[in-house]
Amino acid sequence: MIKFRAWNKVDKFMTVPLDIQLGSDGYIYWIEAMGLNGEHDEGDLDVFKLEQFTGLKDVNGKEIYEGDVLENRKYRSIVKFASGKFLADVVGTISRFDVIGETHGSKVIGNVHENQELLKG
Repeated sequence: MIKFRAWNKVDKFMTVPLDIQLGSDGYIYWIEAMGLNGEHDEGDLDVFKLEQFTGLKDVNGKEIYEGDVLENRKYRSIVKFASGKFLADVVGTISRFDVIGETHGSKVIGNVHENQELLKG
């Protein structure tokens, strides 16, 4: 399933996009999302950072998105999309793994926007 969440860079909160509009060139040019008080919020990529659902869930059944911080018994990692796939960058190292192999035994403990303290190695 393809779905997204959106970090509102202006008002600093995570939301769910209601509409994502693409230009004729295939690039995102407008996003409509739910605002803090239930109203509609609109903007472009200067306002929102879109993060895609990986299609995977952690050990507790929580959906894993780009920007999530995962933790297992050995380390913490940040979920990113690069080289055409979802990867887990281990915090404080240059190690990088395929997220598919990281979901066994890992749980989402936050995200890079709301939990900066989790990024310290």
